[in-house]
Formats: sequence, structure tokens, C-alpha cells
Amino acid sequence: MSSDLVALVRRRPDVHAVADGMIAMGEPLELRGGEPEATRLYDPEGRLLVSIEGAVQVEVQGEIGRLLGAEFAARVAVPVWWVDVRAVADLPEATRVARRFADSLVHWLGGTVYPDGTIEPPALSWKASDPAGDTSAGAAFHGGVIGG
Repeated sequence: MSSDLVALVRRRPDVHAVADGMIAMGEPLELRGGEPEATRLYDPEGRLLVSIEGAVQVEVQGEIGRLLGAEFAARVAVPVWWVDVRAVADLPEATRVARRFADSLVHWLGGTVYPDGTIEPPALSWKASDPAGDTSAGAAFHGGVIGG
């Protein structure tokens, strides 16, 4: 049995980069696997904590509603990248690591986490002014895509 989270993010996620970042920030994890198989995070004793499935792009609002409920889907704009994050149920540390991973994806890429996530915009690395001096999010550079 597992505890499941779903990260719905605005841009295609680099699962390894986020996991490597957690490790670099002191999270005692070992990273294994990856495309085409699931990415897995292990504790220092070699116990599986979290399994992260490959990201799938969702372009139909109804699919989010069908799988997560209409109320939640109403807060999510498509397209999004769907990432399943599964924590091993019998290790309390696994749930914490899974939540931290999912929240990190949303922090860097924008989106939300199900269950009980709130929508966050993607982090802005810098802002560029348009000719009129507008520095709103519409004029911001988002990870290689102008305006979002």
C-alpha cells in the first residue's frame, strides 16, 4: 500500500534535477532509476521511500475532473504535466519526502499538488520589460518560454 500525491505542474518537469536538488540541500536520499522506468528515492539504509512516475501531459480539463474531482479540476488550468508521487505507506519518513518532492516541483514549475494543494505561479528567474516598461508576469521569461 502507498500514499499517493499528484503534482500538476505548468512546465515539463526534470524529476532528477529536483531530486538532486533535495539531496544537495541535505536530504539523505539515494536516487535510482528514471526514464523509461519510475524514478525511486531510497533512504541511507537502502529502503525504498518514494516512487515517481514519468510525467504525462494533460490537455483536457475533463480528465483532471474525472480523476481528481470536478471541484479540484476547476482550480487547475490545462495544459499541465501530471506527475504521480507514491510514498511507501509503512515508513512515516516516506510521506514527508514525497510531499517535499511534490511541493518542490510546484515551487519551481508552478501548479498545484493533490490532495490539498494550492495553486502557485512558476518562480520567475528574471523579468524583462516590454517597450512600455511593463514588468508584469506576461512579460516575464519563464524557463525558456517568453510569456509563460
